[in-house]
Amino acid sequence: MMTKHFPELKIGISTWGQNDERLLLWSARPLSSMKKILAAGKIFSTQNNISNNTIEFFTPALTWSWKIKKGNIDNIIDANLNNYRLFKAKYGKVDVIHAHTAFPGGYIAMKISEITGVPYIITEHMSPFPFKCFIDNKGELADRIRDPYSKSKMNIAVSFALADKMTAFGVPNVRVIHNSVDEQIFQPPKEKPPLYPFTFFTLGRMTAQKGIDILLKAIKLIRPDKKIRFRIGGDGEDLEKYKKLAFDLGIDQQVKWLGNLNQTKVASEMQNCNAFVLPSRHESMGIVFAEAIACGKPVIGTRCGGPEEIINDANGYLILSENSIETHDRASLHLANAIRRMIENYDMFDPKTIRADFEQRFSSKTITAQIMEIYAEVIGGKDA
Repeated sequence: MMTKHFPELKIGISTWGQNDERLLLWSARPLSSMKKILAAGKIFSTQNNISNNTIEFFTPALTWSWKIKKGNIDNIIDANLNNYRLFKAKYGKVDVIHAHTAFPGGYIAMKISEITGVPYIITEHMSPFPFKCFIDNKGELADRIRDPYSKSKMNIAVSFALADKMTAFGVPNVRVIHNSVDEQIFQPPKEKPPLYPFTFFTLGRMTAQKGIDILLKAIKLIRPDKKIRFRIGGDGEDLEKYKKLAFDLGIDQQVKWLGNLNQTKVASEMQNCNAFVLPSRHESMGIVFAEAIACGKPVIGTRCGGPEEIINDANGYLILSENSIETHDRASLHLANAIRRMIENYDMFDPKTIRADFEQRFSSKTITAQIMEIYAEVIGGKDA
């Protein structure tokens, strides 16, 4: 999205297989990991032209737990350094390196910066912050994320809540820039969806963080009604457990499990629902809420960090997160009440007002302009 609004930019995206199962080794699966090691030599470097001025460079590197010889980090750094050199050979001077998350992205950027002299910045998305694995035995940030933060020219948090946590742990030079949403993909529908059945859409990884169990128990508290339905998108390790919970609660007829959805399908679900709901236990920002309001949809979320900076009286309801109240069942009760209120007061939410608020705060045009200001500061040699 950066080059769409700033076509003069030349951007290289450096990857090494960090999300490629072919290159991820798991100690709990030694036989599978051995097969991957033997097959890794057949995985070759590639270049993918994403647009006229954006290229993804891929140099493969095996990845495993940091506890075992630091997870192959030296070879991972070499892979990214190779990507850096390929980009430089094509476009010339590199002005700034922009890493996402302090580890491994920021750590890699720090090492490349030490070799090349190119400044770097970090955008942090971690939730909850910091992960337990990044806290040392003194209760402070571990070296592998503290050092990248300390040497970065700027540390960007995707919400004010995250920025406060980072600052409390001594992270310097913190500035807030929210994640952006592509306003061309996420748009209000041409026609309003029918009110009956009233459709709630939920999207999130099927893990405890997203509070899907809280949602299912809230649905149970709402009198079974064919006029209300819930469509839940996302995949993850707890998906089958949640499906069983819905069956055990006797609500499986009200819930449609959609599985993993690409961006186009997510936008379609957002456009065709009446409202979006996600009772997360913690969020660094909660980009799905921004995607929903981009489509002019009202939302229900929890006070768990990031959603408070997206949801307001004009676009939805904020309820207490499970972390703020005494029991799990109370969280479901609060959510059930919010769902009822949304249906009863649906006419109070104006899609045009919701969309206009989104464009002002979270559109790619707005956010990329803020990022460009950071680049200008860093390239100009200013300290934030």
